[in-house]
Amino acid sequence: MRVVMTVSNPFKPDPRVYKEAKSLVKAGHEVYVIAWDREGKYPKEEIVDGIKVIRLGPRAAYGAAMVLKLPLFYLNAFHLVLKLKPHVIHTHDFDTAVLGFVLKFLKGTKWIYDVHDLYETFVPPGAIRKLVLSLDRMLLLSADSVIVVNRGFVSLFRKWGRLGGIHVVMNSIGEIKQVFKKHRKFTVFYGGVLSPGRFILEMIKISRELGVSLRIAGFGTLEGRVKEMCKRPCEFLGYLPRNEALKEMGIAHATFILYDPSSENNRLATPNKLFEAMALETTLLVVDGSTAAEIVREGRCGLPCEYDEKSVRENLLKLMESPKDVKKMGRSGRRLFLKKYRWGRFEDVLVRLYGGKST
Repeated sequence: MRVVMTVSNPFKPDPRVYKEAKSLVKAGHEVYVIAWDREGKYPKEEIVDGIKVIRLGPRAAYGAAMVLKLPLFYLNAFHLVLKLKPHVIHTHDFDTAVLGFVLKFLKGTKWIYDVHDLYETFVPPGAIRKLVLSLDRMLLLSADSVIVVNRGFVSLFRKWGRLGGIHVVMNSIGEIKQVFKKHRKFTVFYGGVLSPGRFILEMIKISRELGVSLRIAGFGTLEGRVKEMCKRPCEFLGYLPRNEALKEMGIAHATFILYDPSSENNRLATPNKLFEAMALETTLLVVDGSTAAEIVREGRCGLPCEYDEKSVRENLLKLMESPKDVKKMGRSGRRLFLKKYRWGRFEDVLVRLYGGKST
């Protein structure tokens, strides 16, 4: 079966899209990924682990300005999809879903809508947010099948009117066989996007007050501020390749997923690093009331906190003062990961979906 996936990033690669595409290639499908190279600096065509990647323009700035160039990407991508004549178009997120919608109704192509995030939560309250929400509901009801990242999205979309054809493929990872030896000194690691609403600057402040070794890797709008604030015992590592970031996660005692819970998308989020931490026996600090907190409680692999400095400081101090508990929580998280959350389980869901069997 020929499958075309669409993404609005240059696929460098996008971890979730890569995992799904690679699993489908392994299952015997011919998989293309049409990616938007807004920077114009990546190969126009390449094969990545059997995945045929084609990158298109136009060049465009990141942020709100990209909306002006999005129709041109749609036009370029649509022409290419027509040439490829896929059996299935698999669109990732709201900003490429229109391609699946149009192809389904013009050509009768099977359309799978893969929802990573709630896009309306990225738009300020007002008329535009309401429009995005209305369009997304219409797209969700039109797709042949919908893939979501966890059960929280299933519950929400059923309220929106999508009652069937929803499949859960979580942002998990393959089994990590190596478990690293932890630092001698209690260490916290954060690897990811450096942006507001992730408790990064607050954690630097708390770590310096408590004398915690905090190591931060990533890039984003807060990068300059992070560099400025990171003085001993905190250290900014810059951008790290995935293998190096996993090693840093593995030798740390703890990590944190503290997203601002005022956003519904943040409350529902179960990012890659949740499962990476569990697989690497690294204890987690998460926001209470979130989907991540439900999993942490299930695995007894960390501590839920309120989204404020007092609560996070108290819970971080608990971890610092309880090395045996930290070790126990790390091992408990890995056990649950291997039993319930490793990528192989979700790969099976994806492959069955493409074989015509529902879950």
